[in-house]
Amino acid sequence: MRETVERGVAQLREPQTAEQLHDDLVHTLRQLRGEDASTATGRTGRALAIEGFTWTLRGIDARLEMTRNDSGNLEASVRDAARADRDLRKGARLLRAAGRSFGIRIGKLNGF
Repeated sequence: MRETVERGVAQLREPQTAEQLHDDLVHTLRQLRGEDASTATGRTGRALAIEGFTWTLRGIDARLEMTRNDSGNLEASVRDAARADRDLRKGARLLRAAGRSFGIRIGKLNGF
């Protein structure tokens, strides 16, 4: 499970398109949901990681919506950008907490 979290965090740091990152995060979430933790700390870390990657995925989705749907609509672009930032910030905070559970130091993710 620790390796899955480390791999997911590494994907967030790699330069790639939002579509590629979306697909990678979906795969990481699928892997985490399929793994079982044997300790209470592992279960806590797994739950935090799933929640963190889910919020990060929501932020990536908001960025994708902004580029797909909001061209020429300033209000919608600002709203989607604010939602993306909020979701990415929350995801990064949860992933750092998950990292602490697994003994992984996670710094900034996507600038958050």
